[in-house]
This record gives sequence, structure tokens and C-alpha cells, in this order.
Amino acid sequence: MEAHEIERTGLFTGLDQEQRAQAFAAFKPYELGAGEVLLEEGESDRSMLVVVEGELVVSLGGVNLGQIGRGELVGEMALFGSFDRRCATVTTVSPTKVLVLDEEGLRFLRLGDNPLARQLETLALRTVAARLRETDQRIAGRAAGEVLTMNQQRGFLGRIATVLGVGGEMPRTAAPRMLDVLRATHGFAGRDDTVLRAVASRLHMVAVGAGDTVVHEGRAADDAYIVAEGRVGVYCSVGADRFERVATLGPGHVFGVVALTDARARTATCRALEPTYLVRITGAVYSQLESENSVEGRAFRRGLIDALSVQLRLANEHLLTLTARPDLH
Repeated sequence: MEAHEIERTGLFTGLDQEQRAQAFAAFKPYELGAGEVLLEEGESDRSMLVVVEGELVVSLGGVNLGQIGRGELVGEMALFGSFDRRCATVTTVSPTKVLVLDEEGLRFLRLGDNPLARQLETLALRTVAARLRETDQRIAGRAAGEVLTMNQQRGFLGRIATVLGVGGEMPRTAAPRMLDVLRATHGFAGRDDTVLRAVASRLHMVAVGAGDTVVHEGRAADDAYIVAEGRVGVYCSVGADRFERVATLGPGHVFGVVALTDARARTATCRALEPTYLVRITGAVYSQLESENSVEGRAFRRGLIDALSVQLRLANEHLLTLTARPDLH
């Protein structure tokens, strides 16, 4: 594989000559023909691929989830997250060239203090978020949704309790400790308490009343949340008066991150289903930790990659369910 081909992906943009040489050494090049299975759903593998040339199709349970082209990542959840099983099958559509980065290659970049390691974490986070946005949009396009009455709509699309401090029944128990919440959050669990305390010091606990809408689909984003206690329903609008619940999130689940990664409108409406405590991640804190070259920055990025990976898997499963329903064809 020629160096100029790799350069066209933009992967090594911003690196100096020594860092580029180090990056080339960390990746392994492969070439495949059309119609070859590159990754298979359920297999155990902790490596990530970057497409240099060609086109890939991603499928789950026989359903096409999308296509991937030059410069895009494949398998980022396995390398940067805690999942070691592939959640989809990836097949080449045309003759394809890829670069593979495994755990050894990533460790090599980190030992050399190569900025590409951090850049790849950020790119992986944004990639998972973009795929979650695409999946939510596909769900909205397929779902019939639940019809709401005018009064239900007013309540559903009404107040934002974390801003106004009003709404339904509020939590009656004391708020959980921030450190305990992070310890129980997928992606942050098992990390050193010193690191978690550093992350927790930048976050805020808020109480939300039952029935309150926390984020609105279609609106600009300025924060994200971790469910500390309670339950949150995630809904996509599928018409003027219809909403499809795509997920129910409990303690340890994250929501609202997608719109922060790409500065676009919210992909869904999230509503407290009962008195709930949330950990609030402000947009400013998110921006700092997403780009910060620190231990807590790395923990934050990898924690969110894991959290969004969980949501993406739930969304893909929901999409498969909708695809299998005869009344929606």
C-alpha cells in the first residue's frame, strides 16, 4: 500500500515526520477483494480498521445498517471500548484496502506519546455518535409510533425540569454520590478512583421530576447526562403527533452526547419516567475532556465510547425488530 494512498484518508494530518513514521509502524495494511467478510458478528477481536480505499457494507441479522468508505473507521467499539465481540458483520463491496490497528499498535502509539492515539479516541467517539444518529433517523423513518392526545403532547413536549425546576413528583431520597454513579456507569466502572474523582469534580448532580422532558428532539444541545437513579425514556418523533420509544435508560446509561459531538440538533426526546437523579455534563466540560491530553480525558472519552456503544446496540436491535414487523412493510 502506497504512502500517498494512506495520506488521502487524512488520518495522519497534523503529525510531524517522526510521528508519521511511528503511526505507519503501528498500523498493518491489508488488501481484500469484493465480497469478502472482513468482520463477522459475534467473533472476538479487539482491533480497529481504517478504510484507505473501497467500500464496505455493515449488516446485522441480515439487515443492512449502512455503508463505510474512505477514511472511516470500522470496529472502533472493540478497540476503544470494553466490548470484545463484534456487533455486526462487515463485508467488502469492492476491492478494498484497509489499515488495521490492534491493542499492541495502540500501546506503541501511547508509549511514544503520539498525538494520534488521542485523536483516534476522539474520532472513535464521534464515529459511534454519528452511527447512533443515523440509526435513530432510520428508526423514525420505519416506526409507526404511538399517537398522543393534545394534552399528552403538551406534557410530553413541555417543560425542561433541569432548567425550570418544576414538574412531576421529585426524588424523595438523597442524591447518590457522584463517584458511586461513575463506578456503576458502563465504561467508567473499574477505573482508578483517583481518575474517577477527577472526572466527577467537573460534573453536577440534578434532580428531575417524573414526566419531565430533559432534552428535546430537534433543539440545540448544551449538555449531556448520565442516569444516576431512576429511568429515562428515549423517543423519536415519527410524525406530527406520534413518538416511538427507542430505549429505556436506567442507572449507568448516558444520553444527550450525540448532539454535542457534531453540534447538530438533538436526535431524540428524553423524558424522565419516574423521579430521577441525573449527572449533568455541560457542553463546556464535554469539549474540555474530549480534547484533553490527560488521564481523566482519556477515561472520559473511552467511557463515553462504551456508553454510546451500548445505546447503538439497543438502537440496532430496535431497528431489527421494526424491520421484522409485517405491519410496517
